[in-house]
Amino acid sequence: MKTVGEFPRDEIVLDPREALRRGRVLDAMLKSALPAYPRGVMRGTHETFQRMDEARMIAIARRVAES
Repeated sequence: MKTVGEFPRDEIVLDPREALRRGRVLDAMLKSALPAYPRGVMRGTHETFQRMDEARMIAIARRVAES
């Protein structure tokens, strides 16, 4: 068991309903961090798509760090 501040935190949640609730809250938080992704078919080199993915991951990391 860890204590962070004055609130004890456990690594593993034993109650499945509580774990599901926490997971849904986390999913909702992370969903807002996703940037818009262009739709449709695109053509490009592997390097181009790697750069696009890298830029997207950086944008997500920045949004998560801000919240």
